[in-house]
Amino acid sequence: MKHIHKYIIIIVLLISHVLVAQIRPNSKRQKEAIRQYGFSIFSVADAKSDSIRILAFLSVPNHVLQFLKIKDGFEAQYEATISLKRKKGNLVGRRNWSNKLKTIDYLESTSKEIFTIHQVEFKVVPGDYVISAELLDGDSKNSGVREKELKYSEHKGDLALYTPFFLDYLSGNWGLDDNEIPMFQDIMGAKVTRASFFVSGKIKPGPYTLEVTVLSSKKKELWKKSFESNSKDEYFHQRIIIPDKIAKQGLRKKVDIVLIQGNERKKESVILSLSKIGISSSISNIDQAVENMRYILHDDEWKKLSKSKNTDKETLFLEYWESRDPTPETSDNEVMNEYFSRVSYSNNNFKSYLPGWKTDMGMIYILFGPPDDLEVYNDPLSRIYSQRWHYYRINKYFDFIDENGFGDHRLSTPFFRARSR
Repeated sequence: MKHIHKYIIIIVLLISHVLVAQIRPNSKRQKEAIRQYGFSIFSVADAKSDSIRILAFLSVPNHVLQFLKIKDGFEAQYEATISLKRKKGNLVGRRNWSNKLKTIDYLESTSKEIFTIHQVEFKVVPGDYVISAELLDGDSKNSGVREKELKYSEHKGDLALYTPFFLDYLSGNWGLDDNEIPMFQDIMGAKVTRASFFVSGKIKPGPYTLEVTVLSSKKKELWKKSFESNSKDEYFHQRIIIPDKIAKQGLRKKVDIVLIQGNERKKESVILSLSKIGISSSISNIDQAVENMRYILHDDEWKKLSKSKNTDKETLFLEYWESRDPTPETSDNEVMNEYFSRVSYSNNNFKSYLPGWKTDMGMIYILFGPPDDLEVYNDPLSRIYSQRWHYYRINKYFDFIDENGFGDHRLSTPFFRARSR
């Protein structure tokens, strides 16, 4: 029992002091952070041809860059590139940026909320493409590359429905109406006054129908409505507003959109999450968030939270994190945000037949954060693939072994596991 309590104390102290750790970032931390810039792609029907407009956005938060102290503040510089190529072919287009940022406030230089947006538009015919974004930090020379496949070959033909996206509002021209910008994470915060989404596609001139259905996280139908229109063009653009009382029910909803013309139907879906004060924007479902907390909850806390009714679960959840909020005078709970951002990172980066947060690497990453140093050993001949994560601040390391070469690294270092599969 003493062994268990020792690790719980270490975990709480590590998470509580994450802000202090960020003040003295080491090179490995920067390599992890440089991959955390935003890269979002949105598809829009072109009004002048049967092409598809690709709106690509690269958002660079200050905290992923290495700011240097200068005479009157702090300065960082970086280079960014967005490239588009055919999946089996040549480069279609590329856009490069070189940027220098200055701030007089250290906290601004480490902020996750202050970011720079770069946008580029490409026009393509239906087919399959690969779009990539690269960010290079000017001082540390650390870089990160992210790629996404665009399967537009399925949009050949007279009828096509492109993936809808929710709208936010920011001064400028972002490829839509003035001051309209796609909502990058489909998370509706307090600053967004209404839940509206943009949908577009190809049609034949004449009447068509859009059916919109909003479902709760438990697949209960919350709202359904049909929108009938008549077009003289071979494309359509439509903005649809979800009633406020529907949008604000629960934390997460699925929106199904069906395009109907004649006997043909096309369907796409999008997820809308609601950001609530006191709850991390990384959380879309309280039940899942409680399950993600299994690593840090005592058995009695786990039993109480996991078995509570839905009406009580959110209250107990907030009480748990409020008691650990290092800055209760602010609206942000930095400890909660850090914990669930690690959960999100684990789900996106660790491979297994299990969700990323349930993997061995996910567990260690969630509990201790990015390693201070990393050793990688890959030998295809002997089929030995291993990693050692060093955490100098607690004088400990963890060994992971991938026995089959598919990226499913298992922890080989003895460690207490407070989890259930």
